[in-house]
Amino acid sequence: MFSMPHPAPGTPNPPEDWRRVDALNDEADAVLMSSMLRAQELAHEAYTLAVSSGYAAGAARAGMLRGYGHYFLGRFEDARTDFEGSLERAAALGLRALEARSLNGLAITDVQTGQFGRGLERHLACLRLVQSMHDDLGQCRSLNNIGNLYINLKEHERALKYHLDALDIATRIAHPIMISSASINAAIDYHDLEQYDEALRLNERSLQRARDGDLRQHECLLLANIAANLLGLGRADEALRSAQAAIALSEELGDQENLCDSLVTMGRVLRHQGRLPEAHAALERALHLAETLNIIPRVDAAHEHLSLVLEAQGAYAAALHHARTHDRISQQLTADVLLHKSQVLAAQLQVERLEHRAAEERLRNQELAQANAALQLAQERLAYQAQHDALTGLLNRAAFEGALQAAVQGPDTTLGVLFIDLDHFKQVNDTLGHPVGDALLIQVAERLSVCVRDGDLVARQGGDEFTVLLRNVQAHADVEAAAQRILDALSAPMDLVGRALVVTASIGIALFPHDGTDVTTLQKHADLAMYHAKRDRRSVRRFQPVLGDAALARLELEQDLRAALDRDELRLHYQPIVASDTLAPVAVEALVRWQHPTLGLLPPGRFVPVAEESDLMVGVGEWVLRAACRQLQVWRARWPDLRVSVNVAPRQFAQPDFAAFVERTLAAHDLDAGALELEVTESAVMDDHGMPQYEALLRAGLHLAIDDFGTGYSSMSRLFQLPAQVLKIDRSLITDLVAPREGHRSSRPIVRSLITFARESGLQVVAEGVEHEEQLQTLRAWQCDRVQGYFVARPAPPEELEVWLERHAR
Repeated sequence: MFSMPHPAPGTPNPPEDWRRVDALNDEADAVLMSSMLRAQELAHEAYTLAVSSGYAAGAARAGMLRGYGHYFLGRFEDARTDFEGSLERAAALGLRALEARSLNGLAITDVQTGQFGRGLERHLACLRLVQSMHDDLGQCRSLNNIGNLYINLKEHERALKYHLDALDIATRIAHPIMISSASINAAIDYHDLEQYDEALRLNERSLQRARDGDLRQHECLLLANIAANLLGLGRADEALRSAQAAIALSEELGDQENLCDSLVTMGRVLRHQGRLPEAHAALERALHLAETLNIIPRVDAAHEHLSLVLEAQGAYAAALHHARTHDRISQQLTADVLLHKSQVLAAQLQVERLEHRAAEERLRNQELAQANAALQLAQERLAYQAQHDALTGLLNRAAFEGALQAAVQGPDTTLGVLFIDLDHFKQVNDTLGHPVGDALLIQVAERLSVCVRDGDLVARQGGDEFTVLLRNVQAHADVEAAAQRILDALSAPMDLVGRALVVTASIGIALFPHDGTDVTTLQKHADLAMYHAKRDRRSVRRFQPVLGDAALARLELEQDLRAALDRDELRLHYQPIVASDTLAPVAVEALVRWQHPTLGLLPPGRFVPVAEESDLMVGVGEWVLRAACRQLQVWRARWPDLRVSVNVAPRQFAQPDFAAFVERTLAAHDLDAGALELEVTESAVMDDHGMPQYEALLRAGLHLAIDDFGTGYSSMSRLFQLPAQVLKIDRSLITDLVAPREGHRSSRPIVRSLITFARESGLQVVAEGVEHEEQLQTLRAWQCDRVQGYFVARPAPPEELEVWLERHAR
């Protein structure tokens, strides 16, 4: 948001062409707040006619009005030229009201161009002039604009005092424009003091007055400021509408500065709503406009919010670029504010030096020293924050990479790089909460710092990942010994919130120059070694080139899969499960796919085994369940009896809070327990860890389906013991459902026995992999309940399956 200074109306004067000049000036003055471009045209015409007709007073007033037009359009040097010419003419003619108004224009131009000391001097000179004239309107204008000066200095409480004084005078003299202007500025003060309700109340009253009085430039400002107020109150949808209206009106009026401000606000609102591509576009446009206008605070705001949008989109390199630019500009703006405060202080001292010279000099020196100390402290704090992790105080990733770069170029002949990842850290956050997780990370950082020697470095990469740089090491054995010491130190119990937690870690090692001679290669190889170590947990692995391309590719695929969860690259396809007699859809099975950024759409066989061997399967499984429930909620609006079947991995089924997670997910999507069928292997439910989960799911009314029955160690004798309601016969048995022939046995006896045995045991039967009419007819004859396979429909994305459901659902 930004503040609004306002001129006062001028005074007309007689003869022929002169009356035309006065009329043009009057019209320009009248539309100055509603159509700045039109006011510019009228004032320029008046100025040209006044000069050609020798009307000095008319030329002085037209120059002043043209100066305000330039000011509101952001052309500050043109504004300064016109105001100086008008001031000179007005002073020579003794037109004190016009002189005051021109002086006011120069003062606000000085402030906008960073000359705060001179701006304050001119404001005070203007205030003395209007007070000597007993000009209430002039005093109101000066107080209003002095308040604006303190807005720029971030002294919002002082600014509010001046604006409320201006508002009192404006209300007393019943001046609509000044009432509107002072209200706008007081609302800005309230907003900056985070009193958003009060700011919104003032702005909404002012908006109605601006519309009633056709003050379109005020209306434009108010729409932008109201959008910011609403965003501060968390009312994002209303904020977006207000920002869009502000943008449209700014473009109509040619108000580039307000357009820039409105675009930044709209970008913030769109990010808040999760509409990241639109937010990105709005902020890019704002950045371009701010750079064109050279409005540095808007440039800073655009970079700040672009970094947040890009980070949310997964464009981390671009996000980092904008964040660093924002940090650099913020530091400069902080320094500028301190400089401007020094200028203002100098101006105040100059005004009062005759009475308080000695005392003011001491005060000035003291405040300048405080300002310098504050600036130095701020710079030191910013420099520290740029290099260190906010939670643990360790070096951050960028600082570590810089130190590693210096080390590989330095005198050390051998260096060790450790990449450390905590095992099962997500479970700590999920079960005990993020505050406990943060406390755990702090203790880990402290133990790591104690384990290394002077000169070695410890850094936090982010999340639960840490790196260590070991200097002056001779061989892999030295680095492995140091890594084992770290592993042992981390394994000692940690006291957190009254309970002892044992943390283990996986550590990967790369050695310079054996495993790489540059920062990127060393970190990549240590990272790959760490992922190799995570397969065993609580282990140390060194990078070995003999891993081979296949192993490296698998490790890289695992790394990509970790990023895929954050970048929302997983997709669900659905395959119908139908009644065998009518072929009417009963349920759909959710089947996960991965839209890899370079490899394209990957089937589950390419990545699910990788997830199952790592700690990723739980995260993938949770994503699948949430996405399937979200889609079913949409479909049930049209097909209320439709169910979804979701595969559950053994590791996911063994999680202590699995049943509670399923219940929470169903509740979050307004689904009853009958809407979901969980497909598990028989080993998962018969395992000692699986039985408690099954009992909890059964209490919640959920159904289990035994998946892929007939493979592995499945046996008829265990069918009675399986705690499930549905039996899914594996596709391998259905494929061999043909008449026996020489050299090939048929699965018909097995399948028929399974169906008979399951039905008499109270289980429903689903046959997977039905691809031919003959298979379907055989299964119907044996009273198989449901079928699934390519003969019915192939797995398809949601939009394609919807078309299928429309044709086949009843």
